[in-house]
Amino acid sequence: MKQALLIVDHFPPSFAPRMGYLAKYLKTLGWTAQVFSIRHPSKINKFDNLVGYVDAEEVAMPTYCNHHGANRLLIELGGRFLGGRTWSIHDQKMYKHVMKNIADKKFDIIVCSTASFFPLNCAYKLSEKLNIPIVLDFRDIYEQDPYVYSTKGLGGLLRKTQIKQRNKIIGKSYATTTVSEWHREYLSQYNPNTHLIYNGFDEELFSPRDEAPTHQFSITYTGSVAPTDCIGSRDPELFFKAIQSLHAEGKIDPKTFCVNFYTDNVSQVYLAKTIAKYNIESYVHIHDWVSSKEIPDILAHSNVLLILVAAQNTHGVMTTKLYEYMAMKRQVLCVPETNGPIGKIIAQAQAGYTFDNQTDIQNYLEESYNKWKKSGMVPCATDWDYVKQFSRQLQAKQFVEIFEKAVSENLKEKQN
Repeated sequence: MKQALLIVDHFPPSFAPRMGYLAKYLKTLGWTAQVFSIRHPSKINKFDNLVGYVDAEEVAMPTYCNHHGANRLLIELGGRFLGGRTWSIHDQKMYKHVMKNIADKKFDIIVCSTASFFPLNCAYKLSEKLNIPIVLDFRDIYEQDPYVYSTKGLGGLLRKTQIKQRNKIIGKSYATTTVSEWHREYLSQYNPNTHLIYNGFDEELFSPRDEAPTHQFSITYTGSVAPTDCIGSRDPELFFKAIQSLHAEGKIDPKTFCVNFYTDNVSQVYLAKTIAKYNIESYVHIHDWVSSKEIPDILAHSNVLLILVAAQNTHGVMTTKLYEYMAMKRQVLCVPETNGPIGKIIAQAQAGYTFDNQTDIQNYLEESYNKWKKSGMVPCATDWDYVKQFSRQLQAKQFVEIFEKAVSENLKEKQN
């Protein structure tokens, strides 16, 4: 059985299920893995269902101050003194820890998955040391949203340095994988062997459920909401304005019309302020973030599933909830966009609607609510033959195909 060494920024039970689902299906494909990631606060550990499929270890990293941005700078700048111009303290500690713990083991490939930069340097140095190919997986990159990370001062300088170093490492890697057409096109300029592997859904959790009458017309959102500084980032205000108008016109009733958000603490604070702004507290209910294994039943007892997208200034952001929603065969409402990549997939799947203005959202909500009042349901005709291509099991096969080619070509090079 071939073995992969995964060096990642997150791994279950923490966030980033992409690598967790890969690990889940590796053994059925003739592979196994050992994983090293950074330890994260337990409050974000919501993927315990993906624990135990491979050996995985969280490496504790130091915190130098309570302010996230300042701590990040200290980690990066401190590493420059320890290991070189592009090294960080986290790279240094991760590299030493991994080398110490794999001394008697043999690996066929290194896989590094990241949402920005770390641990690219560490993973690439390991691939050089062990003389095995490396595959890089990017869930996000800086350029998709210029407002997420600072472009000014020391933060901006760090960003530029990391992008330059990232592109060099991409060019030296065997292959790169990523999550959207935009990301693939962008990263291909640094490595033509760049592949699109969408995020997706676990068929063991998310699958079409027969529609059944609900006691309330229920709209559900799962995940983070709190916006970045990007204009239009996950903007719920058009949606809230539509609810406010429908209420003012007497077309909805809080006894039978409800919106439920299952989200994190920061988003809860943001939502509470925004909901109060539109005086729709009786319609919108805020709940704590729940584990992934609880979500399918919540979605199954909903009539409409809400997606909020960053409509302006962002590129290729493909939220995992899109695929999970579609797999449940419930109508998907996406705002505020019409022609973006998420909207195109929803349209191809016949899974719902995308709108970028209050009038269309309002008309959709009124029409759907009236359908619900007649039957207790909102009909959905999702094309399952289209949606099933986003299965996590199928995506694991896509990853393994790339790994197999990398190992085969590396073996041929060594024989020559």
